[in-house]
Amino acid sequence: MGNREWIAFANEKKCNHAKSLIKSGFISWVNTANFKVGDIVYLFMSNTRNVRFKTQVVADNCKREDSEYWLEQAPMDITFRLKLVAEYSGDQLNESVLIKHGFKGGRSLQTPSYKNENLMDYIKSIF
Repeated sequence: MGNREWIAFANEKKCNHAKSLIKSGFISWVNTANFKVGDIVYLFMSNTRNVRFKTQVVADNCKREDSEYWLEQAPMDITFRLKLVAEYSGDQLNESVLIKHGFKGGRSLQTPSYKNENLMDYIKSIF
């Protein structure tokens, strides 16, 4: 099986993921997802309600290295390292547009997902 492409929810109320990605080029992501090195992870940002970043899993079993960007006490879990690949600033990946391509939102965001092929194909076409 090849590398997967995921959509994951970046909760900006807990951590300034955007600032971490822009300033350091990566974020640490808790190692509870089923990511593998090489996978692509698109981040749906909680504050702007859109997919803004394309990242790639470049390492696993890492110590958290983005603690300075957390707005609360950063958990010291074992993490994946997600490297910034691209940033999107248009309006074609806003929540209202994503819904037209199968995005469910709500509680479905609690767990990273790769299974919605229509949605993932649309996101890939924009990046």
